[in-house]
Amino acid sequence: MPGSSHRDWRNDIIYPQPETRRKRRSIFSFAFFCIPGALAALLSLYHIWLDIPLSAWSQALLVPDFEIPGQMIVHFITLPRIAASLLAGASLSLSGLIFQQVLRNPLAEPSTTGVSAGAALALKASALLVPSLALPPVPIACVGAAAAMCLTLALASRNLASPLRLILAGLVVGLFCGGINSVLALFFHEELRSVFLWNTGSLLNLGWDASGYMAPVLLICALLAILLIRPLELLALEEHGGRSLGVPVVAVRLTGLLLAVVLASVTIAAVGVIGFVGIAAPTIARLAGFRTFRQRVVATPLLGSILLWLADQTTQINPLLGNELPTGVLTAIFGGALLLWMLPRLRGANLGDAGASLARRNVSKIPYITFALWVVLLVILIWASLLFARGLDGWVWQGVSNGNAGFEWRWPRVTASAIAGAMLAVAGAIIQRITGNAMASPEILGISSGAGLGVALLFLFDPASGHALKISAASSGAFLTLALSFALARNASASPERMLLTGVALGTVFGALLSAITVRFDPRLTGLLSWLAGSTYSVTTFDVLALASVALGVAAILPLTLRWLVILPLGNVTARQIGVNVGTSRLTLLFIASLLTGTAVLTIGPLSFVGLIAPHLARMTGGRTVLSQLAMSAVLGAFVMVSADWLGRNLLFPYEIPAGTLAALVGTPYFFWLMWHQSQ
Repeated sequence: MPGSSHRDWRNDIIYPQPETRRKRRSIFSFAFFCIPGALAALLSLYHIWLDIPLSAWSQALLVPDFEIPGQMIVHFITLPRIAASLLAGASLSLSGLIFQQVLRNPLAEPSTTGVSAGAALALKASALLVPSLALPPVPIACVGAAAAMCLTLALASRNLASPLRLILAGLVVGLFCGGINSVLALFFHEELRSVFLWNTGSLLNLGWDASGYMAPVLLICALLAILLIRPLELLALEEHGGRSLGVPVVAVRLTGLLLAVVLASVTIAAVGVIGFVGIAAPTIARLAGFRTFRQRVVATPLLGSILLWLADQTTQINPLLGNELPTGVLTAIFGGALLLWMLPRLRGANLGDAGASLARRNVSKIPYITFALWVVLLVILIWASLLFARGLDGWVWQGVSNGNAGFEWRWPRVTASAIAGAMLAVAGAIIQRITGNAMASPEILGISSGAGLGVALLFLFDPASGHALKISAASSGAFLTLALSFALARNASASPERMLLTGVALGTVFGALLSAITVRFDPRLTGLLSWLAGSTYSVTTFDVLALASVALGVAAILPLTLRWLVILPLGNVTARQIGVNVGTSRLTLLFIASLLTGTAVLTIGPLSFVGLIAPHLARMTGGRTVLSQLAMSAVLGAFVMVSADWLGRNLLFPYEIPAGTLAALVGTPYFFWLMWHQSQ
């Protein structure tokens, strides 16, 4: 009735009143904060109780008895670890929040912008290359992080409004830094044994000095962030809108980026690389009802500290492995899954013309002369790499007739490099066509990482497994990764850029799992590390025969699929109208690409970028029909890998750079150039 104070309860269900919404928000906020915090506190108390009885807790906290080991462990290991997890979680989450606000990108955080990888690489390089200088870690980490951030922004400068493009650039910068890390790990394996665990973000054996690093920096940066709340809030408006309100947009953005980089760098210098906390905490804070930036500045660091505290305590409960799972591995797995969940909810620009362009190029003639020229060059290169090399007496040309032992050692690895390079190149060409994305490749889509994870898991449980079983494990990992990428990207409207980012996210998760395997310090893992870097040193005649068998089998089947490769880039609707069974054809091509990738990865490692470079070079040199592109991609892939193998053997003789790693170090800048070119 008019003027009545009575309110129908049914209306509150359909249209909740403001007080009802506030109550629900309060309940959600309480649940998001208190439940994880309570679990973390209970686990911490349990771990302390395992070392000392309840009656000795106060003494262990304040004045530990140096003659009681339990009190020493609690005071100098357990409590500093808890403090470090709280401070690191708060710093990384605040850094991620500032990144997201400044860049207007909900996926931005230290790991996805390349900041973490840049800081870690700078710290490792300074410790290994100039150990006598004893440089302070914080400035070195800040320089590396700033350089990586600048490279990421430069790659995405043409379209900073696209969240997907910015994050793709940042993650690829991380891949490039990872390739350099692989080189450093091989040359300085013994020196880096203690760094491996740090690189995975382990909080094990941290002292109070780590908290001493982070606490003052976090306090200062948090106070500055509070002072910048209003300018940072106005950055959410369009640039001209912020300027009209008197906000110095450029200065505020630079200041915000500086705060975020410093927070991330100091944390990495103190505790190592811990990824994706900067995504998880702000996202969960928004889900908890903290909508404004002013609210999230307070809520996000608190939630981030609780999340990392809980994650670190969870890693200490490890019934399966003999040693503790690094905290950074757990956060990377969780954060990668969260990133995949967020992808369908984002808007982003496409990278380029994709499938239509690939389909239009099917009208050219087969460049017989160009193909023949590349074949001749490949033969010359193979012959030269077999007989011409550096030795103790300098450069030497040795014939085959005079009992050349070097020839007997070189020909399996050169042949294997050529076959593996051709297989990866053909796989890349197939993937580019079935995805309609000229920037796709087994390395970018995480397929190679999936194959590597399959082999690593097999190696972990059965080190003496046969070659056939290794091929099966690698191919299965590649196939499952590619199928999962398609499934997730399909839910995200299958845009080319989303699929790339989906693959990179999967590769990040698999990389974290590989890191969890390699930090076990098992002596048998030395060979695994060499293989992951793409070394062809231990290739045997049997390996060559296995590669050749798979390559010949695929070569016999592939001509039957040429029609599919012509039609699929036109789109699913057009393909069905022509009479192509899209599901069957795509599944068959996925299987072929997975088999090629898995088998090749066994020889040259999971990161080489041959699958990206060779198809592009084939198109640039005239290979524009399906048949000509596949043939020229195979020849060019073999050419690239044989060149990488020869250069890796001779550039730093007597030391050796793995062929896969050297190809990756060349391929990543090529991908950078391609991103820059596509954005124009």
